[in-house]
Amino acid sequence: RRALATAGTNTACSNGQIWWAAIWVPYNITLTGIGYLVGSVGGTDSAIAGLYDSAGTLLASSALAGATVGTAAEFQSLAFTATYAAKGPSLFYAALQFNGTTAKFRTHPIPGTKFVASNVAGTFGTMAAITPGTTFTADKGPIAFLY
Repeated sequence: RRALATAGTNTACSNGQIWWAAIWVPYNITLTGIGYLVGSVGGTDSAIAGLYDSAGTLLASSALAGATVGTAAEFQSLAFTATYAAKGPSLFYAALQFNGTTAKFRTHPIPGTKFVASNVAGTFGTMAAITPGTTFTADKGPIAFLY
């Protein structure tokens, strides 16, 4: 887990913003949650994870009260409130939302990357629908995984 501690860009959280990155699911699978790479500051603020479909509709989320951001430079897993039966092959979006500006998380930095990643303003505890668009925006998409 430490090998990737400095992967990507160390990005400051922004209260209420929803940050997302596309994830391809190649087959049917039951998903329990989303894990993401905490940046250089953890242990402060709260985080929520959300799973969106290709149209930007929320399918599942972790508790809307949030969980305290984990240890710096470690992966943190945020379990959904209920499992989600993802039907593949299909495109999904893994999203994070934070309630403060102290914690940091790692994001994909590479311009020209061939997947969609971005963020949008929001209100913490409300995982609103997103509009994914068609382009990658550097330093917006969390380094994340589905589990």
